[in-house]
Amino acid sequence: MNSNTVTDSLTENYLKVRRRTEEICAPLATEDYVPQPMENVSPPKWHLAHTSWFFEQFILVKYLKGYKVFDENFAYLFNSYYNNMGERIQRANRGFMTRPTVKTVYEYRAYVDEHMQKFLKFNPEDRVNKVIEIGLNHEQQHQELLIYDIF
Repeated sequence: MNSNTVTDSLTENYLKVRRRTEEICAPLATEDYVPQPMENVSPPKWHLAHTSWFFEQFILVKYLKGYKVFDENFAYLFNSYYNNMGERIQRANRGFMTRPTVKTVYEYRAYVDEHMQKFLKFNPEDRVNKVIEIGLNHEQQHQELLIYDIF
């Protein structure tokens, strides 16, 4: 398999996984994205932004030359337990975040996806592709949590 085929396959898988998260959230009203019914359950808005934060911080910031983060505050708001990535909002407080808005979180996802697609065209090294795969698996774990928590 040549490198273009690998890149195309990874891009296709990336977009498929990212779309699935949004499909899971599609039935929600805007008001449903924010509440946190219990301490160990994160709001849908947080899941959507956190999985984008993963790709932004571990791929785009690190490997895409000239990449500009969408919002500097998101590192604090959407980090979860990556202690080496800085301070973070406590899990129990995620449901108190009225900002950023759900609309802004979807804009963030689109921004990250656009830049990830640009990045993937450059045939990233195998070690970077492995991190992308970890990120996709991580997002699928969040999909499971969303399904469990929403339905």
